[in-house]
Formats: sequence, structure tokens, C-alpha cells
Amino acid sequence: MFLKTLIQWIHVGSVVLMIGGFFFFRVVLLPIANRSAEPAALISSALRRFSSVVWTALLTILISGLYNFITFFRAARADAAIDPVVSDYSLYIFVLGIKLFIVFLIFTLAIALTFPYPVFGVYQKKPAPWLNLTIIFGLIVIFLSAYLRRLG
Repeated sequence: MFLKTLIQWIHVGSVVLMIGGFFFFRVVLLPIANRSAEPAALISSALRRFSSVVWTALLTILISGLYNFITFFRAARADAAIDPVVSDYSLYIFVLGIKLFIVFLIFTLAIALTFPYPVFGVYQKKPAPWLNLTIIFGLIVIFLSAYLRRLG
């Protein structure tokens, strides 16, 4: 029970840090940077610094999410073996699929915003719309997670 709680805490904490970091970047740092003498340099520097937080969060979200995924399906399989009629997880799996697709989009945007590779320069030079999208997707994932918690 302790391990499951610890993994969940790491998972949720990593999501909050990453999405909160993107929120801070968009709402606080970008407006300040746009008033500075060299906004591109400040934004680029901040993205480089923030990338270590993002990459650590992505890794911990991936590992803890995989653990949660395996743990849930082991329990669901055990429940279905006892009573297949009561153990209908079709809505849960459907919502989980939507959540995982949105998580994939967040991971893609996070990589595009923080990975120092020239092809991502388009996203990094004008990050505001991509940060907005990442934050919205993150809030949707948090809502879906809360909904899944009530279903499971």
C-alpha cells in the first residue's frame, strides 16, 4: 500500500510540477521577457534551464504511469476472474485511452518546446500558443485523472 501511494504521489507531483512550470512560463515569464531588451535571448535561456525540469518530470510521469497502468490492469483482471459482469471496465478504458492520447500530445509539445534542436526553433521562438495548448491539455488530463479515480 505504501509503494502504491508513493508512486501515485510521484506521478501526480510530476504532472503538477510540469504543467505548473508551463503555466508559470506562459503567464509570468513570457510577459516579462517581452518587455525586456532581448526577449528571444531570455526566453531561450529560460527554456534551456526549464528543460531539465520538464525532462525529469516526463521520465517520472512515464515510469510511474506505467506502474499505475500495470497495477490497475492486474487488479481489473483479478476482479473480472471473480465476477465478469460486475467488472465492466469499458468506460474506464475508453477514458483512459483519451487521457493517454492527450498525454502523448503534451509529451510531444514538451519536447518541441524544450529540446535544443534546430527543427524545433519554430516552436521555441514563439512559444505562447504552444504553451497555451500544453496548459489546456494538462488541465484536461488532470480532470480526466480525477474522473478515472472516481470510476476505478
